[in-house]
Amino acid sequence: MNAQDYRNDPTFSAFALNELNETEAQEYRERLLREGVTAQEIDNEVANIQLLKATLQSEFSKDQVLRASSSTRQAIMAPTQKKSYKWVWSSLVGGSVSVLAMVLYLSDQTQYVFDQAEDLAEKESVSSPRKVKPSEKKKIITSNLAATGAQKAQLAKVSDRARPQAFGAKGSARMMKTHDLESFAPVTATLQKSIVQEQFNREGYDKIDNNPYTLVSNEPLSTFSVDVDTASYSNMRRFLLKGQLPPKDSLRVEEMINYFPYDYKADFSDHPVAIQVDQAQSIWTKGRKMVRIAMKSDSPSQLTEASKNLVFLMDVSGSMHSPKKLPLLKESMKLLLRKLKKKDTISLVVYAGAAGVILEPTAVSEKVKILKALDKLRSGGSTNGGSGIIAAYKMAKLGFIKNGVNRVILATDGDFNVGTSSRSSLIELIEEKAKQDIFLTVVGLGMGNYQDATLEEISNRGNGNYAYIDSLQEANKLFNIDLEKNLTTVAKDVKVQVEFNPSLVKAYRLIGYENRMLAAKDFNDDKKDAGEMGAGHTVTALYEIVPQGEKFEGGPEIDKLKYSTNSRPKKNNSDELLTVKVRYKSSTGTKSTKFEVPLKNESIEFKDADREFRFASSVATFGLKLRGDDLVE
Repeated sequence: MNAQDYRNDPTFSAFALNELNETEAQEYRERLLREGVTAQEIDNEVANIQLLKATLQSEFSKDQVLRASSSTRQAIMAPTQKKSYKWVWSSLVGGSVSVLAMVLYLSDQTQYVFDQAEDLAEKESVSSPRKVKPSEKKKIITSNLAATGAQKAQLAKVSDRARPQAFGAKGSARMMKTHDLESFAPVTATLQKSIVQEQFNREGYDKIDNNPYTLVSNEPLSTFSVDVDTASYSNMRRFLLKGQLPPKDSLRVEEMINYFPYDYKADFSDHPVAIQVDQAQSIWTKGRKMVRIAMKSDSPSQLTEASKNLVFLMDVSGSMHSPKKLPLLKESMKLLLRKLKKKDTISLVVYAGAAGVILEPTAVSEKVKILKALDKLRSGGSTNGGSGIIAAYKMAKLGFIKNGVNRVILATDGDFNVGTSSRSSLIELIEEKAKQDIFLTVVGLGMGNYQDATLEEISNRGNGNYAYIDSLQEANKLFNIDLEKNLTTVAKDVKVQVEFNPSLVKAYRLIGYENRMLAAKDFNDDKKDAGEMGAGHTVTALYEIVPQGEKFEGGPEIDKLKYSTNSRPKKNNSDELLTVKVRYKSSTGTKSTKFEVPLKNESIEFKDADREFRFASSVATFGLKLRGDDLVE
């Protein structure tokens, strides 16, 4: 067992929860120390697990539904005809226990499966749960969900018992008032008293101002670039598991929504990108509507089976020494090697005080050579990201595969504290190489000095994507389950423009995508960069709209124009609520293609929307609440 794997070892959970006898516990601790785990790391992780246990016990003991008998729970959970929009969002993220479950069930910490914890709470006093044998514990402990479709269904199955109708097909979406969202506050307060306190004051995040409501009479077009990054979700999870609320500006709601895969049906006969547009009554504000734009990209075999030329640019500076940084990165790369084909090539470039090529393009068939090069890597020195990127692109050019996947993968905590090039020069270099079909993926790691803003910007400019790895499970998602999505580009510079019908829509608000907004004129400008979609990627965007006739105080209208007769949109007889237009380029193209899909005005209850619509809405609600957004208060 490698030293960094002990957190995922079921025996460690048994050790932390005092389920081993004295001799077994002593032998296990000595074994960890021999394998390089420090006493401080052991004590910290034990404290985390015991805190989690205490928190769950406390919340289960307060939850009337979990403590009730089966018949009582069924009666409480029975659908009601009374509508209450104040409690709708609580039914989606499920009150105190289910909000915690949503975050932790998708974490890298070992957890009790919640349906079994529910049965235990019903049968016994949660203040003194029975001891679980280590052999039995293996059956009821699970690690991180990689968020496949089947796993998401399991999450919904668990959630349906704790929060009825959150993902169910029919019935009221109302939540009992005993599960007021305010009950989440004690959980937050408890977690913030964690024994293990880490400092995040050197982490860097760009300021994000929530998108405002926009009057259609002022601006009938809403334009944005697609976003398939996932870093914000896993970074958020890291904060919560450390007992801290994440910084507001670290939360990008669109990345939280798009962290998950969605089962969208698509027809790729005309375009490699397909969309569907639908609507439902808003879960946030009575009388308003939600609109979902659901996109999916094709997975053509000629692209997914193409050879890959991957250059890893690895930060080995002194700040990368902790287990969650360089050691985790090396183990993550070993996962990737198992997934790649023998004809694919790997290059290794490192940077610290100076950049160096550790391994020139080498076929994956020479796995032993690659692993030996990996094992020799050690952290130390300051960070010279500029020269490292230059060396990495040289290796990418050296191993360039025509009609293949050519990509630099930058892995770092983002602390570019020394460099031969300015930030603007680096961005110019990355943009230039993207035009030569060498794209950039950015992988963030670690905590304490994590520079999110820098990493997001350079990934956007490099026709790439941006992810954050906090565990081997997340690495498996990135480099195994979602490999083709993250490395194989099917459509680039994908832009979306929504035109709202002023006869039917008074105002609108796009949820998230704040730093992906484009000017209306940018939609038709092929020189304007936008997001990329990999093989089989799904992208979801949500709007809340205010229909004409609904009360709305969202800001002043512009003055009537003095020299134009078109200062106000004219009424029309169209029954279309809006039209969605999409532009994209092929993976190697320079000229874009446009298509559009209209949406007719209908009245659809939220409970009748499809499962994927409701799931995306629940994740959006959770993100908005963490950001302190007025929309979900």
